[in-house]
Amino acid sequence: MPASCKWLLYLALLTSGTAARAANIRVTDVAAFRTAVPRLQPGDTLVLAAGPWADAPLVFSGHGTAARPIVLRAERPGVVQLRGQSSLRLAGEYLVVMGLDFRNGYAPKGGVIEFRDGSNGLANHCRVTECVIDNFNRPSSDKDDKWIHFYGQYNRFDHNYIAGKKTGGVTIVVELPTPESRENHHQIDHNFFGPRPRLGSNGGETIRIGLGETSLSPSRTVVEDNYFYHCNGETEIISIKSGENMVRRNLFEECEGSVVLRHGNNNVVEGNYFLGHGKEQTGGVRVINAGHRVAGNYFADLTGHDFRGALVIMNGIPNSPLNRYAPVRDVLIENNTFVNCESVELAAGKSAELSLPPTGVTLKDNVFYSPRLSNPFHVYDDISGLAFSNNSLQISGKGPDIKGLDAAVLTVQKSADGLLVPTPKGALKTTLRRPLTAAEAGPRWFRPEDAKAAPRTGRVVPAANTEALHQNCQMAKPGDIIELTQAGPYALAQPLVVAVPLTVRAKKGVQPVLAATGAQPLFRFENGGTLRLQNLALDGAAAGATSLIQPSGQAMLDHYSLWANNCAFYNLKDPGSQVFRATTATFADTVQFANCRFYDLAGGALSLATETQDLGTYNAEVVILRNCLFRNVRGTALDLYRGGKDESTFGPFLIVDHCTFDNVGTAAGSPVLKLTGVQRSTIQNCLFANCAPVGPAIQYTELGKASNLLASTNFYQSGKVEAKFPPRTARLTYLPTAFVAPQRFDYRLKTPVAALTAGTDGRPVGYLTPQ
Repeated sequence: MPASCKWLLYLALLTSGTAARAANIRVTDVAAFRTAVPRLQPGDTLVLAAGPWADAPLVFSGHGTAARPIVLRAERPGVVQLRGQSSLRLAGEYLVVMGLDFRNGYAPKGGVIEFRDGSNGLANHCRVTECVIDNFNRPSSDKDDKWIHFYGQYNRFDHNYIAGKKTGGVTIVVELPTPESRENHHQIDHNFFGPRPRLGSNGGETIRIGLGETSLSPSRTVVEDNYFYHCNGETEIISIKSGENMVRRNLFEECEGSVVLRHGNNNVVEGNYFLGHGKEQTGGVRVINAGHRVAGNYFADLTGHDFRGALVIMNGIPNSPLNRYAPVRDVLIENNTFVNCESVELAAGKSAELSLPPTGVTLKDNVFYSPRLSNPFHVYDDISGLAFSNNSLQISGKGPDIKGLDAAVLTVQKSADGLLVPTPKGALKTTLRRPLTAAEAGPRWFRPEDAKAAPRTGRVVPAANTEALHQNCQMAKPGDIIELTQAGPYALAQPLVVAVPLTVRAKKGVQPVLAATGAQPLFRFENGGTLRLQNLALDGAAAGATSLIQPSGQAMLDHYSLWANNCAFYNLKDPGSQVFRATTATFADTVQFANCRFYDLAGGALSLATETQDLGTYNAEVVILRNCLFRNVRGTALDLYRGGKDESTFGPFLIVDHCTFDNVGTAAGSPVLKLTGVQRSTIQNCLFANCAPVGPAIQYTELGKASNLLASTNFYQSGKVEAKFPPRTARLTYLPTAFVAPQRFDYRLKTPVAALTAGTDGRPVGYLTPQ
């Protein structure tokens, strides 16, 4: 059945029984809408005329009845387009809103949709259905911008599509500020929650129910039969901060986070499916507080660790304040199935503060099937308060010695929709089936674009001179490739603005030079921009140049990414300069340099250290330095910063592999690598020679929960490794090194030493000169 026919059928079913003596009123603009609303009676329908509705702050108020609600609907769904500075407020009783489409705009104050009209009243027994909110973001990502606010009682939000939230703030929040909004029995069901990118700070939840201050109050909100896809804002996808809520029959697919029972008691998480498909950082359920039940859930191919494990049972704080970690007690975890999940965390978070192990926790009739893992269970404290009964475990190793967690050979079947179902021998054949599919969630009239579609490949556009290069950047379409056809130099007094996914590369056989002639960077990111650089040289010879690449100096809504391959960066004269410098209120998904050379720099090389409010924010999620050379860099090669104790984000992630640092960090007190609050780092197969004579070669500053590995690395006439919580180490050496021809960038070892001949991948350690 076509989508338009489904919509008409749905509309007829929804409004049946309201036609008797009911008016059908069509309005064409905001003024007519405001005139019509006060006159609406039970059973009436207010129809928004097809077409764009720009800058439309709609307040829909009235008092319908259960049998005769007042309806606000689009004349044709998808054609009534709320654009610009638009929003919707509901106040009254038994109101229904249908078919609105919020795109290409933002709500300047408050939420996009609120179940209240300020001080004019709350909404009760109201419903918003078959609507779309997609990329309806305020211009700046650093502002708190919650999209849907629940107040009142017995309100429903169903069959909607919500995606593309890039600003700070929860997507949906259930507020409990006064008794009129508690014990609310709200219902959030059959929605399609589409991609939400990593926020890089707290406040990226998709749904939050309550707050710490009201967490001891019951909310009784039901979140059921929703589809969550790539909801990656932060570690909490659904954050429960109140009591007696129900999260059931939802499907979480490739979401980097968990359902978190953060505050409040007596909540139920039941019948949900968490499908990670091996995607990094995918999680399940995290348990805090008391009286919960986690039952009948299915967890498969989840890779998250620590707080993002498939199942996490936390330690608590004695006499915890409402906004911290109350002890886990009297929790039932039963009949759950875990298939190929990497991590089950027990008594997680143990520290001097989180010192109380869980008590009164029963785990029974659960199945843990990870035949490729030696042991997915991680135990951090006393777990005598956990009682295991009739749990089945099949792994490749011995596993934990826990009575009631019994080694077994499981029978593995496939469900009707292809899911692996391990069961103990003799169990009845399973009828397991995921709760719903993407096609069954969201509006009947709307389907999102295929998020897995191949990225666009654009034109190859030649640029023979500076003028053509500037023009091509200004006119670029997503996916375009600008190919530099001459050696140059391409002298740039103004930055090349990158506002779409763009590649700038050398024509084969040419080695172009881009030279700064003023204080401006060579490249500047703006919203929508990602950049790939290939086979280029960037020369910072101008006396006033302080960076070669940087994001906008203004807050950016969109994330950006930077990949550079086989490029050279050199000649910055200013002691405060950097090749790449991140800026405040901008966020990179990835910053990667591979096969690159950084040399003759009076300042540093890479600085991602502007988010110094110590609120858990940072400049880039993933930073990768692979097979790079840093030579004659007076400052720090990499300064990567994340401050504060916030547990809602798990970045940044750092890889430094096969890099050589020669005469780096020679300015007083400059580390070669300065890592502050980095959550996971791997530094391996590297050489440090004549580096950091005063400062440390590597400086780790973190709070003890990070996972850092330093392996197969040699330090010669270089500073020490400085860390309050030392990284895991393997094969660190301190042997003399000399290179074949540094002046020609040939950094092969001149007199190889046996201990330095092979790294973790079997290749020589250090920078491998591209052939």
